[in-house]
Formats: sequence, structure tokens, C-alpha cells
Amino acid sequence: MGLVSITPCQLRSILSLPSLQSLSLTDIRSVDMDDGETLNRQITSVDELSVDGKHVTSLWNLGLHTSCPRVKTLKLFWSRRRNVSSHIVTSDIVTTACCPFHNLTHLHIQALQPYKSCTILDDPVSFCKAVKTSCPRLTKLSLTCIDLYTKKAAEIIQLMKTHPHLTSIELDLCRTSADLDPLISEVNSEGKLTVTVKHGVWKDSATVM
Repeated sequence: MGLVSITPCQLRSILSLPSLQSLSLTDIRSVDMDDGETLNRQITSVDELSVDGKHVTSLWNLGLHTSCPRVKTLKLFWSRRRNVSSHIVTSDIVTTACCPFHNLTHLHIQALQPYKSCTILDDPVSFCKAVKTSCPRLTKLSLTCIDLYTKKAAEIIQLMKTHPHLTSIELDLCRTSADLDPLISEVNSEGKLTVTVKHGVWKDSATVM
């Protein structure tokens, strides 16, 4: 779904689909809660959930997180906002988004329309702390089109090495360079964690949204 406002009634209808396993609510215009309704603990079998980072709080207030307790893959997208040149992925949003999902094994954070604005992390240290704390069973971390550059990417790799269950880090088009390759080789040679990186920026590839 995209570019629409969504109400509790509409979302409740979507969640009532009996075979629903993957739900994408990326780039919705707004969450309309004027009627005061919630999802009333409606339980689904959704195991893959995609939401826009700016709507996490509103959707969770609606009760979406309690309706999807089986989520294993969470995709957080950051879409372009009008008259905003840069967006920040904060540790608070990561914590709020991930904490309800006790079975979460894959966290994917991606900027949409990266050619129109930049998306950055507020701080690698607080970001990694938030991921470790709120995603204790995480096995895979993916970042796509986030403006990390080589220094922040290296910090994330080093900090996430200590996560007890993490086995894979993927960094795609996060403005990294070949200067990161020695660290990647070193970490991969240790055998516990596999790091896969596609260097460069979005305009270098037509394969990313």
C-alpha cells in the first residue's frame, strides 16, 4: 500500500485475511486515529512486516505490533518527506519498532528515493546498542541506501560483532568504499559473522528501489 491514509477499520480488514503472512505499509500518507479505534488485539500470522519509520509510533499506538506477534522479518523504510533534505534513523525509533517482536531474526533498514534526500544514522554506537538490546535473537542485519560512509560502516561492523546470534551483515549502497575491504576480510575470516557489502551510492545501481 502506498500514498494513502489508513484507518483502524481499514487495517483491521486487511489483518483479517486468513492467509496473510507478509504486510507492507510503506509510504502511507498518514494514520487516521480520529475515530479512537484500535485493532483490539486482533492476532495474525504475519511473519514479515514492512513499515515507514515515520509511522511506527502511530501504527504501534493503533495496536499493529500486538496484532503481529510472530514477526521474524521487520523492514523499516525511510521515505522522502516534502521540503526535508535529510532524514535520521534514530536509536529510539529502532528500539520502539523492534522491542515488541521477540522472534525477530532479520532487521532491514532502507531509504526510499535516496536520490532525492539523504538518510543517516544519528550515531553508530547508540544504534548498535538499540539493535542488540531490542533484537536479542537477530541473525541478520541489512542496511540499504543509508549514508554511512566507510567510517560509520566500520563502526557498525565492529560493534555488531559481539551480538551473540548475529551471523550476517549486509550493507548495500551505503556510500562505502574499498577502504572497508580489509576489515570485511578480517571479520569474514573469523568465521562467526559474514559481512557482504556493495560499495557506492544508489545512482550506481538500478537494482535497488
